[in-house]
Amino acid sequence: MSGDKLRPARAMGGNLHGVLWMMAAMASGVCVDVCAKLVAAHVPTAQIIGMRALTTVAVFLIVLMFIGTRSIRTRRPYAHAARGILWYSSLFFVFFALRQMSIAEVNAYLFIESLLIVFLAVIFLGEKLTRRKLAAATLGLIGVWVMSAPAMNGFGVPLGIGAALIGAFCFSAQMLFAKVLTRTETNFSMLFWPQIVALVIWVPVAIVVWQPAAWTDWLYASGAGFFAMATNYMVLRAVRVADASVISPATYVALPFSVLVDLMFFDILPTPILIVGAGLIVGAVSLIDFRGGAKPLAEETTLTADQEDAAESPDENAETAPARI
Repeated sequence: MSGDKLRPARAMGGNLHGVLWMMAAMASGVCVDVCAKLVAAHVPTAQIIGMRALTTVAVFLIVLMFIGTRSIRTRRPYAHAARGILWYSSLFFVFFALRQMSIAEVNAYLFIESLLIVFLAVIFLGEKLTRRKLAAATLGLIGVWVMSAPAMNGFGVPLGIGAALIGAFCFSAQMLFAKVLTRTETNFSMLFWPQIVALVIWVPVAIVVWQPAAWTDWLYASGAGFFAMATNYMVLRAVRVADASVISPATYVALPFSVLVDLMFFDILPTPILIVGAGLIVGAVSLIDFRGGAKPLAEETTLTADQEDAAESPDENAETAPARI
């Protein structure tokens, strides 16, 4: 069989693997939310972030003892710092929102991340603004309004909703930094340096508001860190082997996963208005034309020869398949 005939079959296999990786990532991301919500009942949000940073950095330092420091060498420390601030700010607001709302509600609002990434790319990266993107933004905002309206008092936005939307914005902004960093940085460095930023910034804040934490609280905070790293790894695997346009819809399995864990752990069922609003946002994202598939690593990065072995850079279209990391 000729290479031309094999190519579509290989693409289909890669897309299938990418979808499976993305679905697994969404399940792992919901586990982050479960851990955060369980510990949030006893511990301030800033303390959760600090505990997560402490346990995650400890694990990274152990890994570095075995693999060496070559994989965390960086050319762009300031970009790593900015991304770390945005990443952990996103986590703070999402964890705060989980105090106020169910996991399914928070994830429904986070669906707007895809739209925010597209429009931030238009503003800061000079990408083209099309009519379909404008239509998607309008429909997405309608979806957010449909979900928010029943809880709004006049024009006031409840704290949980506001926190979820700010968290989505911070995550979208850090994804733009990730898009730039993947050109020269290894994935391990992109995981490592934000944890150091969190250690420097959030641990002092956590000390100020610190409350006694049980060993189960440490376990849940550590679990949130573990599942967050697993989620990021699986997202990167997905975007490396599949077209972004194929794996992007797979992110929506986060909603049924969220509904399931809400029912299992917290005895909460979603409201019909939540399903309607989330459906509008999903429809809005589907209007965006996500063209372009995963490219070979050599075309995506300009890493040095020493870094290439450690690099697993995602496709440059990875921002169209968001997942909280």
